[in-house]
Amino acid sequence: MRKLLILLALFFCLPFLWGETIALRSGATLQAPLLKENDQSVVLDLGFDLLRIPHSEVLSLREDTPEESAEEMEDTNRLYTAKSTQQLTTAEATRRYAPAVVLVKTPGGLGSGFFVNKKGYLITNFHVIAGEKHISVTQFLKEGKVLRRVIHKEVEIVATAPFHDLAVLRLKDFDTPITPVVFAPSEKLNIGETVFAIGNPLGLERTVTEGVLSQTARNFRGILYLQVDAPVNPGNSGGPLFNAYGQVVGVINMGVPTMEGLNFAIPAWHVKYILDHIDAFAYDTANPESGYVYPDPPRRPKNLTSQQGD
Repeated sequence: MRKLLILLALFFCLPFLWGETIALRSGATLQAPLLKENDQSVVLDLGFDLLRIPHSEVLSLREDTPEESAEEMEDTNRLYTAKSTQQLTTAEATRRYAPAVVLVKTPGGLGSGFFVNKKGYLITNFHVIAGEKHISVTQFLKEGKVLRRVIHKEVEIVATAPFHDLAVLRLKDFDTPITPVVFAPSEKLNIGETVFAIGNPLGLERTVTEGVLSQTARNFRGILYLQVDAPVNPGNSGGPLFNAYGQVVGVINMGVPTMEGLNFAIPAWHVKYILDHIDAFAYDTANPESGYVYPDPPRRPKNLTSQQGD
């Protein structure tokens, strides 16, 4: 019995060299070959036994190579980090990731944004900076009990994706510390799970609002959005939407002013895709509308009648 306990302890402490990495909602992670998966559960091969885990307890599942297993569910080879994290309270996640949220300001208005790495790259909405040449980013640094505001005026537009209302900016010259956000390794979202937003509605800096994920795939003009009931207002645009693990799952971009709790966010996988293929979305200084914008089709005249049978 003692030997069996030692083997079990070694299994949960040491990673496999290959197989799948499973992140559980409890915060634990397992690495083992996947034998079977269906709608109800996943079955892992422990070598000396089989382990069946209900799908409701699985946060993410990723196939690893021997090289990837050493990264412990963390990928920092790109412009962002995706990793599994433990569940946090909104207060804990806010303390950890609020420094990543910034105020993006132009002569035409203001919005929010968030850092994705320590190199100064940040995400905001395309409509926040569309047609603008002078952009500033205000960073909020906690120094003891004092919140210091640092305004960066040397800001470069790196990439734009107008169709998905996203833009990548970069601080060109800075000497301040940066706290980046993290993304989930997989985009598995559940209706009803807790989410919260951090942004600058009406310029009220770093406002935190909490709600639930009302819908994971709301279709508007061929694009799927996350629907949330967390209150957001003008100025929240471009700010991050977090899940209960402190991972960014979306980017706030619009709401219905006349309705309460009817707001929408761009799924985070769009952000990761743009960052993974940033050269394809590179901003062209000769064309402020870099990327493709699809105009609405012409409306049918009201006095136009069918010509069939004439």
